Amino acid sequence: MDVGTAAITYETPEEDVVTERVDNERVAYVDDHWVLWDEADDGTGTVRRIPRERVHEVERSVDEVERKARDLLETATSKLG
Repeated sequence: MDVGTAAITYETPEEDVVTERVDNERVAYVDDHWVLWDEADDGTGTVRRIPRERVHEVERSVDEVERKARDLLETATSKLG
């Protein structure tokens, strides 16, 4: 099932501005941070929290975003504690 994509433009700690494109299911807004995570083939992963003050723009396609965002938020909240 295609859940669409998101593009997030943000400032890094080195003050560079970058844009990353990810699947909608890999980005969420939790506790004043945008959260991005990658999962490797072996099941390990990396979670990156970007403070909202550093985010310039987030564009998301709308295919099934509402349902997936709700599921994603629950998953991210449980992973972040």
